[in-house]
Amino acid sequence: MKDYPIIKIALAFICGILLQPFITVNILTVIIVASILIVALIIANNLKVFNRIQIVISLVSLLLIVMIGNISAQYSQNHFNEKLSNLYKEKNVIVSGNIEKIELIREKEILFLLNSDKLMFNDIVVEDEFTLLCKLRDSVLASNEFYDTMKPGFRVAVIGTYIKGKNRRNPGGFDYDRYLKSIGITGILNVDDYKDIVIIDEDSNFFKNAIFQSRKYIDEQIRKLHSTETASLLRGLLLADRKEIDKETKTQFINSGVVHVLAVSGLHVGFIALIIILLFGRFNIYFRSLLTIIGLIAFMLLTGVPPSVFRATVMAVVIIVAFLTNRTTNIFNSLAIAALIILTVNPYEIYSPGFQLSFSAVLAIGAIYPHISTAVNKLHIKSKIIKYVLLFFGVSLSAQLGTLPFTVFYFGKLSVIALLSNLIVIPAIGVIIALAVTTLLINSLLPVVASFYAVTNDTITSLLLSFINYTGELSYSHIKIPAYSVYDAVIFYLFLIFFLQILRKLKYKVAYALVLIFTVANVLVFSSLDDEPLLPDNELSVLMIDVGQGDAILIKTPDNKTILIDAGLAAFYFDYGESVILPLLDHLGIDKVDYGFVSHIDSDHYGGFVSLIQNDRIEEIYKPAPDTASKKDVRFEKFLTGEGVKINYYDSQVLIFNNCRLYFLSNKESNKVYNLSSNDSGGILKLVYGNRSFLFTGDAESRVENILVDDYRIFLDVDVLKLGHHGSKTSTSPKFLYFTSPDIALVSAGIKNKFGHPHSSVIKRLSEKDVNILRTDESGAILLTCDGENIVVEKWR
Repeated sequence: MKDYPIIKIALAFICGILLQPFITVNILTVIIVASILIVALIIANNLKVFNRIQIVISLVSLLLIVMIGNISAQYSQNHFNEKLSNLYKEKNVIVSGNIEKIELIREKEILFLLNSDKLMFNDIVVEDEFTLLCKLRDSVLASNEFYDTMKPGFRVAVIGTYIKGKNRRNPGGFDYDRYLKSIGITGILNVDDYKDIVIIDEDSNFFKNAIFQSRKYIDEQIRKLHSTETASLLRGLLLADRKEIDKETKTQFINSGVVHVLAVSGLHVGFIALIIILLFGRFNIYFRSLLTIIGLIAFMLLTGVPPSVFRATVMAVVIIVAFLTNRTTNIFNSLAIAALIILTVNPYEIYSPGFQLSFSAVLAIGAIYPHISTAVNKLHIKSKIIKYVLLFFGVSLSAQLGTLPFTVFYFGKLSVIALLSNLIVIPAIGVIIALAVTTLLINSLLPVVASFYAVTNDTITSLLLSFINYTGELSYSHIKIPAYSVYDAVIFYLFLIFFLQILRKLKYKVAYALVLIFTVANVLVFSSLDDEPLLPDNELSVLMIDVGQGDAILIKTPDNKTILIDAGLAAFYFDYGESVILPLLDHLGIDKVDYGFVSHIDSDHYGGFVSLIQNDRIEEIYKPAPDTASKKDVRFEKFLTGEGVKINYYDSQVLIFNNCRLYFLSNKESNKVYNLSSNDSGGILKLVYGNRSFLFTGDAESRVENILVDDYRIFLDVDVLKLGHHGSKTSTSPKFLYFTSPDIALVSAGIKNKFGHPHSSVIKRLSEKDVNILRTDESGAILLTCDGENIVVEKWR
């Protein structure tokens, strides 16, 4: 570090940013410290005693940089209008502002950022500067018209539905509101009709529009020349837009340990630099270097300047300039320069997964790879191919070790075949990028030749995706590691640093092996110290999952059997099964749910089961008897049969899990006798553990409630009641409430839902009986644990 002071400066600046949530430094303190430092430097220089106090001056200088980092983080915080921050959902909102950015067109919607200065709804007017993420969801024709007409810089007035980003509503869930605010976005504006966007001023921003039109042109050419799957991949590789790559494909990339190739970073920048150098190889070194720098900057702008590309571009430029000026460069110094520039522009990039993965990968390659390279060279391998393969393994292993905590933290998986799969995938990606760039360059002059290159690229891409799908589906391709914490990551990095430091002093292979075993064992032991399952063993856990305006209740019995009662809604734009319940199961370490219960065939109850079953996460299903008059039920039955899922139908029976019993209070015969509606003919379940009991009523309404009272009387007495039909006024009648007599009422409802659930009359009825009302629209997911005697409302956040 002595020869590369920028590393110390970058580290001190980062410390200041990370300390900002805990320590706040004011500008006056910084000015005083800076003044003292300047005076001390002048005095030390005049008295010629600088060498004696050099350490003190260095420490004070670093302290000053820490303070500057702290101040930078403070002043970079996004501030949001208080009125807008308190809004969750409002219809018919009118917003005016300038279009900041338009994303590439998608199959289902077009996204654009609106720098707004005025928002109106009802009698409320908000005049302030704020940014909204606007989503146009209209017909293909209307979306194309918007895409062809609008330009960054246009001033528009937009009518739509304002929605606040969802915060973390479930354990292991994603805090979308926090993410949006971290990038300066206040909320979301959903627009259903292109006619609700009116142009006020057509004065576009030349620079931003030039980038947008370039991105749009390249995207159009890619789509025209290539197959759909190749176009989706190239859109991610060349334009940093991965939204068209389906979730299943992304999952296979994660399982195979090659998801990093989808994030445009140093790998892609390196390929682009190599292509430019090959294209202009005949020019002199200075002109070729200048063209390479210009090309890399152009590529960075085309991708939208993500931190990973910015970091790689800065590093590449630093290396090129150092080479041209005959100066030595250092990977850590270049990395520090890139980090300092990025964090000076936006200190909060340090919390971005892209920043963390990108920098940790390069840092690890710089720190670990030299050890591997030295070890490989000592083997004196004669075959150059084998040697290069081993060195490639070394680079891949180094990057994987460096990013391991972040990969596990964000994806909950650790790929065990990454080293092998990267050996195939990385060179293939290089070929795909080279072919794509060549195709785009020659398309206007030689379209026939370009189409030949495109077909070749389609074939290679198809083979690559087949390979990734095959490796990703292997049962041993990855290990699931749920609930990985920051503490676990710190332990891992501390022992990795310890191992690298000790490695320099070891001379014998046995010592290497012993230290490695010692390090791995300690990482496993210390990482397990904070392992505390959210759903404890030997107890009953009932987790009412927040699935908006729907139902989903996860139960874990004392003998570790898992039950899922309903799975929320699966709609065109959002699938609660795929986007909420699947990540939740992964977070809890539940590979497969033993019993899935569909209360009845309403989309907000059974819809989410489709994606869960497609992902092989449900062992068997219980549902109402088939209703041939219901197209939805017929389709669902056919789907279940096609997926090979065991189907059971509700009848009078009891499932016993050790000392926990699940009673079925509805059966197909009573449904026929009373000719009940879909809501009333659903499954109603009573769960008993020790001296405590729970009643789950689906969408049951007053008619079936009266039948239950007549049939079961005092057996309906429970401690916890899940209100029927989300707390609708047609459910939880006074008579039913009298016989159930709950201490706790659970309500699953969407925030500010259009149905007004739960109804005020039901809430009043419960309050008069001093029932503890727990609602997902107010609290998010609700977790209850029971030891057979006591029921505890747990805090999971």
